[in-house]
Amino acid sequence: MKIEYVVLDEKLTFEDVKKYEVLLPEYRREKIGRYRFEKDKLRSLVAGLLIRRAAGEKPLAFGEHEKPYVRDGSLYFSVSHSGDIVAIAVDDKEIGMDVEGLPAEDRLKIADRFYHPREREVVHAAEEEERAFCRIWTRKEAYLKMTGEGISADLTAFDTTASPLSERLYTVDLDGYCLSVCCEEPMDESAIDISVIELKELLTTALP
Repeated sequence: MKIEYVVLDEKLTFEDVKKYEVLLPEYRREKIGRYRFEKDKLRSLVAGLLIRRAAGEKPLAFGEHEKPYVRDGSLYFSVSHSGDIVAIAVDDKEIGMDVEGLPAEDRLKIADRFYHPREREVVHAAEEEERAFCRIWTRKEAYLKMTGEGISADLTAFDTTASPLSERLYTVDLDGYCLSVCCEEPMDESAIDISVIELKELLTTALP
């Protein structure tokens, strides 16, 4: 499994990179167009470029839940963005990923409504509750993105801290963020390659 992420400069605008939108497939351009705010458009464009970098010119197909993958089944991917982070996870099997910024303290009460009882215990027992909350939230999102269910599922019905699901999850702490991935089978963490890439490198490799 390979994970790459870009840290965006807070001064960067959508207009600065808008010209690269023409390199993206129609579905991604439409998705960018649906965003109201420029920062969301920027993050979605960069996510599209990360997909292009991973898949090259291979055509994409869409699964049961409109989840894109390389049509010949040779590559599956999941993208996520939050704040200044835009990330992609790539594997040869179905995969889901989520990245989130550390929450404000008043958001922690969400755990009491949407977390499995054991997950609530983990959050409230942690020295850094915000970090524990974020790690579990991204693990739940990664699992649901892997299955394609989305957050319409009952979030209290599954425990991301317990086996066997926990063996299919990997979480890493970034500066002010948490990133989690989920795959179909137990994960070998030593086989996970995670790296940050510069936006300049991404834009350069995006050019034909």
